Amino acid sequence: MRLTIDGSPRDFTPIKAFRAAHDLPSEFGVALFEPKDYSGLGRIDRAGAELNGVRTAVLAAIPPKLPLPQWIAYLPQLTRLFTEQLYAINPQVKLHDVEIEFAAAGFADVCQAVVYANLRPPPPPFEAIYARWLDDTTRVSQTVHPYGDWRIQIVTHAYGRAGLIVQMDAETHYVQDAALACPAEGFMASLLSDAAAQISASSRA
Repeated sequence: MRLTIDGSPRDFTPIKAFRAAHDLPSEFGVALFEPKDYSGLGRIDRAGAELNGVRTAVLAAIPPKLPLPQWIAYLPQLTRLFTEQLYAINPQVKLHDVEIEFAAAGFADVCQAVVYANLRPPPPPFEAIYARWLDDTTRVSQTVHPYGDWRIQIVTHAYGRAGLIVQMDAETHYVQDAALACPAEGFMASLLSDAAAQISASSRA
């Protein structure tokens, strides 16, 4: 994983590799410093069929041919459909309204970035567009947790807690730990990638 921290791109070491390199216990990670309260949270890990239905409906709503200037006007309609689909499956996943609206806002932002990127050919690959959006949502917690002689800060992005910054006396390590990240991250990344491909194809048809 790579995220931009304080204006510089940082490569994050997977948590398992970091633990092994520093002989750390298995509990060392995001949850040790900022545990997550799961009470009242929605669950999507058993809603694969419902999420596939959302995906199918959204991709089917993307016109096969639509000029780029018209895409700006159409995006709110596509976002509303995505939002309505999430509310339709909510009896199964039990998300809070704010979680659905947050997902819809992210969907809209990424799709809009794809449309604007296509206005200046050749557009960058979707991965670059998505990475920039994710970077824009990245934050470093101001809370510093002591761990022996180390100082730990939590890194979050659009999908929740993503990792740790481990400050030692002589060096700083960036560590990826997705143990408490939103389980919808993979679904959203895949849906947005496919939507971006169809939007780009539609605008060129």
